This record gives sequence, C-alpha cells and structure tokens, in this order.
Amino acid sequence: MRISGDNHPSLESEIGKALRAAIVDGEIEPGTRLIELDLAGRFNVSQGTIRGALKYLQAQGLIVYRPRRGNFVITVEKPDVYEISMLRDSLEALGARLAAKRIDEAGRKQLTDIVAAMKTAASNGNRRKLMELDFEFHRTVIGISGHRRLMEIYERLEGQTRMFLRLTDRFYNNLHDIPTLHEPLVAAIVGGDADTAFQLAIRHADADAEELVSSMASASR
Repeated sequence: MRISGDNHPSLESEIGKALRAAIVDGEIEPGTRLIELDLAGRFNVSQGTIRGALKYLQAQGLIVYRPRRGNFVITVEKPDVYEISMLRDSLEALGARLAAKRIDEAGRKQLTDIVAAMKTAASNGNRRKLMELDFEFHRTVIGISGHRRLMEIYERLEGQTRMFLRLTDRFYNNLHDIPTLHEPLVAAIVGGDADTAFQLAIRHADADAEELVSSMASASR
C-alpha cells in the first residue's frame, strides 16, 4: 500500500489505521519489529510520518517501544487475554447500562440494524464483516450512552479489542451464534432494562477469554 503526501496529522492517522488493520488481521505477526525505514518505503512517506503513525499504535497498545531496539507488535499472553477481556467487559457493561437508560427510536433502529446486518453476514459466511459488526455494535452502544469519556477510553482500546475478536473468532463454527449472542443484549437495551443489559454485557467476553486461554495452554504443551 502506498499513500501519497507527507508529514500531516491525518496522514499519520491514515497510515496508523492501515498498520493496525495489518496487525489485527494477522498480516503482521505478533512480536514483529516495525522498522521505520522499511515502512517509509512501503507507504512512500518520510520516517517522521511513520514515527507519528507508530505513536498512534503505541497509544492503542498494539505496539511497544523498546529502547535501542525499536517498535515491536505486542504478543498476547494469558495475562493479556484476561486484562483485555475484563476491561472490555467493564466498559461495554457500563455503556449498556447507560444506553438502556437513554435509548430512543434512533438508537433502537441502529442496534437492530446492526444485528440484522450480522445475520446477513453470517448467512454469507463473511467472518471479516461479522468481526467488524461486532465491534461496531458495542461502539454504537457506548455512543448511545452519551458518555464522552467512556467513548474516549473505549476508542483507545479499539486495536486490542479488534485483536481479541480476531483471536476468538475461530471458536464460532456456526457464524449465526454471533448475532444470536447479541440478541438478548439488544432486547434489554431497547427495552430500557438497564440492570439486565449490564449483567448480559459484563459476561459477554468471559467464555471467549477462557476458551482462548485454554487453547493457548494446549498449544504450548
């Protein structure tokens, strides 16, 4: 991918998002060292622009800077899985509770439309689209909550959340299980049942986290 232009904040963000997609999709493997000069050539920009894009990824927790060694894509270990899952559940549960309290017709339509799109993607066997819709669903719920700072924190977790979704996607042999999993949560939110919405959302990623940790333990034997 080559992007024209140089040294502009929006360009840094654009390149950062392109790199994030490559990391989340597994094109760039965990533990890979990201070399500024190589990336500058890949995107046809200066190393300064790449440096800004890498800071964007650092802020999202997808890469780490190691002094005198450079930037590396994170590796996901057992503690990371639990931390990401716990934080994600906590943020999404708070968002679900608040959304249920202030849901309106526009919000109801947004959520039901996303779940309908999930069902279509499942019928078409489109795993990538389902993953995108999964993230979009929870981001929309938090948007409906109207809590600006909650949204800001959730957006900083976006890269790691997307990576978590990719890693756990393989546990769903029947893609229709994904929209089915979201339907009770939608019903609680659109029905204004804040307590039920909170309880459903707080456990949303628990099973996936346990299965992912179990699969990691099996692979290491």
